[in-house]
Amino acid sequence: MKLGYNWVQGPFELLDQIGTERFVSRLESEGRPVPALLQQTRGDQFYRVTGNQLCARRADGSYPPIQRAEGVLRFSELRRTLEPQKSNAVASWFIVDDAAIVEFHSKANALDGDSMAILEDALQQAAARGLRGVIVHNDAQHFSCGVNLGAVQSFYQAEDYEGLDHFLNHFQQVVLAMRNSPVPVVAAPSGLSIGGGFEVVLHADQVICHANSVTGLVESLVGVVPGGGGVKETLYRNLTKFGDIEKASWKAFMNLGYGRTGTSPIISQKLAMLREQDQWLMNRDRLLNHALNALDQVEKAPAREPVALAGEPLYTQMCDWLHQAREDGLLYPHDVVVGTEIAGILTGGQCAAGTVHTEQDLFDAERRAFLRLVKTPETRARIDSMLGSGSSIRN
Repeated sequence: MKLGYNWVQGPFELLDQIGTERFVSRLESEGRPVPALLQQTRGDQFYRVTGNQLCARRADGSYPPIQRAEGVLRFSELRRTLEPQKSNAVASWFIVDDAAIVEFHSKANALDGDSMAILEDALQQAAARGLRGVIVHNDAQHFSCGVNLGAVQSFYQAEDYEGLDHFLNHFQQVVLAMRNSPVPVVAAPSGLSIGGGFEVVLHADQVICHANSVTGLVESLVGVVPGGGGVKETLYRNLTKFGDIEKASWKAFMNLGYGRTGTSPIISQKLAMLREQDQWLMNRDRLLNHALNALDQVEKAPAREPVALAGEPLYTQMCDWLHQAREDGLLYPHDVVVGTEIAGILTGGQCAAGTVHTEQDLFDAERRAFLRLVKTPETRARIDSMLGSGSSIRN
């Protein structure tokens, strides 16, 4: 049923979550019939771990180990038999088949400093212990809906811009460590991978995703720019695709400014969000096993070379486009502010055409733009509205 309906949990897993005693009592209080199997299991569970194996209850009351078809492996089942190597409230990492598995498990798998600390530890330990590699994966409905906006809000409400810059820099250095790790790193997402969640995916050596995956950098919609390497990677991906810095910059500018998403892996490849070597599977049950098998074939991505940016001429063109779009009623005034920041990162702003920026230069430009934007009342209003705290400022 999980496969047929794309459920995160099956009906008996849901009953274990609810509690069989509670569920049966509710049926009885409402005068509903109670199936014999459910009555027999009352006060017990349908699944239990015995001898490091996940077992499921049968009608005769026995609990034999679950048998899956070859290649089927669901992390939600596997993790019940594992002890985390390191864990906190929002993330954990485990060792499976001599590989590190990093799992985000916050609400909507939103990312914060603690999430990135677990990923950082897994990368360091995988290299130190000689593990086969690192897989970033979870069995939730969505891989990650982005950076925790509540954490961002807390920083600007406290006027703690130094702390926010530190958080962004740490995020950047962890995803950079994914690319630079001596061991292969595979991202195996399903569902939404947007914002900061997609920035994690962008820095993996290999992506093996479910066919229902939706990817994109949507930060502009809440009045900020991607601050974890998303602008940088979007520029590099499009430069690889088109081989021309001006065309690559324009494509990146439009995708980031409009917060475009790839609503399937095929569309994501067309938008340069996924690469030719990235793969996708129809059957979510086989996603993790496929990722584990892929570790031995992954080739480490080379370090990013410095890029000669288009400079002031293209920056001016982009700013002119933004103002014209505003005059045509296509953008709000603050969209122009956000778009100008994106243009500045992609082109180098008012620098001369051909000015060379390193990967770190682009990281730094993202953080500066992010910090400038969160200081504006319009961006704060968008974030506050997204979080439900309301605002009278219109964007």
